[in-house]
Amino acid sequence: MNVVEALIAHHATLRQLYQEAEANPEVFDTFIHHLVVHHTMEEKYFYDLLRSFQQAEHDSLEAVNEHHIIEMIIKDAEGFPRDHQNFPIKIEGLGEYTVHHLDEEEADIFPLAMQLFDSADLVTLGGLFEEAKSKLLNVTTPQLPKALAAKFGVNKDEAGKTSVSSPSSSTSNPAFGLGIGKLID
Repeated sequence: MNVVEALIAHHATLRQLYQEAEANPEVFDTFIHHLVVHHTMEEKYFYDLLRSFQQAEHDSLEAVNEHHIIEMIIKDAEGFPRDHQNFPIKIEGLGEYTVHHLDEEEADIFPLAMQLFDSADLVTLGGLFEEAKSKLLNVTTPQLPKALAAKFGVNKDEAGKTSVSSPSSSTSNPAFGLGIGKLID
């Protein structure tokens, strides 16, 4: 999977988590966790490299700036009482801005990146993005049922167990230590 395909696939997860968080505010922390991990790894394995192409420099910097705006919205929402009647408005604001950002990336930036990067580089970056995302989200692959694994000749060693952990309860800030949202180094 190349990096553009990996990013688009995770965009679908982000959109789904936003919808779930609107219906159930308890999903909000998981949405934030995925969003912070996504943007941090997207900057490292995509935008930091894409901006080296003159044709993509402006769009890359604009997208990273939008990540910082999203981080400010997250910080505002984190300080808002979860049991307040207007907390769903905070979720909606973050989600709408995020979806706009994702749509813009998919319509404008990703097609440009597909033209500029070598296909081998896109695949390498996709693998790095997926590996880092999985580690930061504590995701492993699901274990296939024995009958299905036998039907397709998959070894037991190739299957794992799926779990997506929510942010650590030892810190209330899922962005802690990831660096997203820093306007100044």
